[in-house]
Amino acid sequence: MAKIYKSGSWSRNGRVMPGKRTKEKRIDQLLENGEIVVTGEDQIFSPKEFKGLLKDLFPDAEEKDGRIFLNKKTANDKSVAFYTRNIYHLGGDWSSEKKRIEIGKDFLDFYNVNKLNNIETILLGCYHYYPDGENGVVLFVCFSADTYASRDVNNSAAHIHTIDLQNALKYGVYRRLDKSGNELLVLDKTNFVNHINALRNETELQTIKNDKQLLDYFGKMYASLPKTLYGIQCYEQMFADDDQNKRQSAWEGWYMEYYVKKYLKKHPADAIKWWSSKKQGELDFDLKFLTEENFYGDVKSDDAKKSVQGNKKSNIDILVKDRKGRLWYVVFEFLPEKDSKHNNETTIWWNKKLGKDKLLSYASRMKHSITFENMSVYEINQFAFKYLKEFEVSPCNGKSREKKYRIPNNMKEYLRIYQCV
Repeated sequence: MAKIYKSGSWSRNGRVMPGKRTKEKRIDQLLENGEIVVTGEDQIFSPKEFKGLLKDLFPDAEEKDGRIFLNKKTANDKSVAFYTRNIYHLGGDWSSEKKRIEIGKDFLDFYNVNKLNNIETILLGCYHYYPDGENGVVLFVCFSADTYASRDVNNSAAHIHTIDLQNALKYGVYRRLDKSGNELLVLDKTNFVNHINALRNETELQTIKNDKQLLDYFGKMYASLPKTLYGIQCYEQMFADDDQNKRQSAWEGWYMEYYVKKYLKKHPADAIKWWSSKKQGELDFDLKFLTEENFYGDVKSDDAKKSVQGNKKSNIDILVKDRKGRLWYVVFEFLPEKDSKHNNETTIWWNKKLGKDKLLSYASRMKHSITFENMSVYEINQFAFKYLKEFEVSPCNGKSREKKYRIPNNMKEYLRIYQCV
């Protein structure tokens, strides 16, 4: 049975909403069926238990100086060493779902010695919760050792959230990059063993490889963009190509759809299809990913300081709740410059192009330019709904419109799986 780690006086009542700090401290724990319970304690493995677990999983494991090494080298001469840490609550009055590992002062020396000896260091976190002391959930998190080796580790911690663990429990493998570019790879026991063995042969699990290729594609797309886009220049391109959205007022969003379509045409990818279907009975998203069933994407362009404005509630409910699929929001996040600060030149140009008499129509909302802060990908799956908010869409021609979902700004960190700055 694992030892109990206690962090003070904990409340066992109620549920703390994610992203909020609390007066009473509570900890999310995960049951085998994916349900979350809130307790007042963490469970941790002792060093002896941790080593015993790794020895059970890897027959060739050996212990040296208190660490576990896999010394049976592959054809590529790759061996592995584990720097192990328990995953537990962030502490203080942080919300119940924030977790971490603490990286000790000895990590850097361990990493550097291994590197000199052609040994791959795995910065390994382990989460487990055995409600009856014997049976329960065990999940492994491989953090990016290279990233943390480049930092001051005196006060270093690597963070993870309950939703990351839920995804790994459901799918077996879950990978994301946090906003600092740190890779988190969360795996169940079977996939953890398969991942380490694949790593020793310098390969990757296919599920990881598929998602990385898609994300890298969007990373290259973002790198192809200028840092700043100007409204008039974007309109000129859309008018020149007679794009169907050239007359739209909010150019910053429509231009990015236009740009993504052109990029896909110029750089076709077997696993990505421009979808944007309006046909009766079909899901209305911009992209369809062909690596698996019921996997779609949508292109967004939003103010980096605001929420991500999502799709129709019914569309997402059908895809995610009914079909058990997933949705990626590919979001180009920017800081805007109002056109009113530039003598309304974009507004006037646009209204003249459309042949309007009122040249200042839409002037109060028109953007002169946008400067990109990042490109982020957010994943909406069955665990994401507690982070989403419904919102009413303004009526069109006096007719009410269907509700949509949005990702509130303070909830982005829980759903972000990738980011390029």
